[in-house]
Amino acid sequence: MSIFRSRSARALPSSASVVIIGGGIQGLACAFNLWELGVRDVIVLDAGYWQGGASGRNGTLIRGGFGTPEWTALFQFSNEAWSRLSRTLGHNAMFTRRGYMMVAETGRTADMLHSLAPVHDQCGVRHRMLKGRQVEEALPAIDASQVKCGLMLPDGGVAPHHAGMKAFRAACEDRGIDLRYRTAVTGIERTGGRVSAVLVGDHRIAADSVMVAAGGHNPVIAAMAGVGLPGFGMRIEAMALEPVRPLIRPALALIDSLCYMHQTGRGEVVGGTEVPERPRMSLSADLPVMAATAAVYARLFPALRAVRVLRHWAGLIHATPDYAPIIGEHPALRDLWFSGGWSYGWAGGPGTGILLARAIAGVEFDSRLRPFAIDRFERGRPLNDPAIVL
Repeated sequence: MSIFRSRSARALPSSASVVIIGGGIQGLACAFNLWELGVRDVIVLDAGYWQGGASGRNGTLIRGGFGTPEWTALFQFSNEAWSRLSRTLGHNAMFTRRGYMMVAETGRTADMLHSLAPVHDQCGVRHRMLKGRQVEEALPAIDASQVKCGLMLPDGGVAPHHAGMKAFRAACEDRGIDLRYRTAVTGIERTGGRVSAVLVGDHRIAADSVMVAAGGHNPVIAAMAGVGLPGFGMRIEAMALEPVRPLIRPALALIDSLCYMHQTGRGEVVGGTEVPERPRMSLSADLPVMAATAAVYARLFPALRAVRVLRHWAGLIHATPDYAPIIGEHPALRDLWFSGGWSYGWAGGPGTGILLARAIAGVEFDSRLRPFAIDRFERGRPLNDPAIVL
């Protein structure tokens, strides 16, 4: 029997201050923080099952340091939120500050990592450049002959998605926030230039505001409201190896190999490699990504060559043209908010939930959100970051 309370037998309300579409980490974090700000009339609607979206299918890696001030300011704020999240929620999110290391295999990427110091200093990110023997000490299992340098972010780490999501859901339910899974939104009403209601089948829920955090389905929800949204739904894949003795302590981003990975407390090495792929909405995993990931592991970590693949899975994200999130009110429809475009949504969830809730509640629109506006592409202001693995 589930530890969570079921609301399936209760009728849907006829109105809400805020309707949140999407019950992953973005939706739950926003709902929780709205409640903390005194907005108690919130309902979260999710078409899928509990943890069926990207928040249950991610790599669980968390870091604050990236390659631009815009990315780094937002994700450093969220990294700090992760560090106190268990206390904030009153439930164990299991964030482990084991460090996050960006690895350069080429001189070009090494130069890029060296150039990040001013950005990280500006945003308060602790960082340390590792070379030669220092790389071997931090990563004894790696073939250090193939590594130019590594940038260690000691405050980064991992948080297993089952624990983080359980903590957020439990905290929301402790406060009586109405969470409805397997409840698909079928339409969005607009009146006088603003969003006015959400439809679930024949049932209408009048809303002061609607926040959409539906992952790869964000463009579909936007179309229901009659507005456009940059980007498209896209599949990403990851795999887990059978448990082995501790080999890898920090979370890793192998920038040149477009690979991310870490080793869980159970000994499984979990990660994935990005390969060219056409946009598609599918949870089917296939051989090219598995083979590409295995090739990176075998090349850089000789001890993994004989280890078998335990699981391989796919998840869906909403990819934008620059792979940066889009956060804020839609410029074409008042009171319709989005938290979308996430390629690092797990890392960014707790911090964005705080800032977006403050914006929706009318407290303030934080400057860290402004660069991620929905219309930035129309204004010629993309946020291309050299330190992402995509």
